[in-house]
Amino acid sequence: EDTVDQPLKHVTKLEGESVTLDCKYNTISTSEELFWYIQRREEYPKLVLQRNSYGGGFNGTEFRERFYSEVKPSKSVPLIIRRLCVSDSAVYYCALSYSKPTLIQEN
Repeated sequence: EDTVDQPLKHVTKLEGESVTLDCKYNTISTSEELFWYIQRREEYPKLVLQRNSYGGGFNGTEFRERFYSEVKPSKSVPLIIRRLCVSDSAVYYCALSYSKPTLIQEN
């Protein structure tokens, strides 16, 4: 069964500090992609970054400077935000996606 868990439900930090938001996941896939989204008050969720199990990924345009993540062998993908700003106050979502293997059969 595929699962995603964000153990920290509420975090309080001061402006200028750093924070790590953990995301633990479980999947049988070997080609998973993990996503972090931010949802600020009265806004739709916005993609912060995407990482895959091969070390690749990208950050959304406004999240290139202070937002960092990597997929760990322990099946976690922590989001690190450096030099916190007031505008970072939001709800953060971690999501998992993966490709199912394709079977090609020759006749």
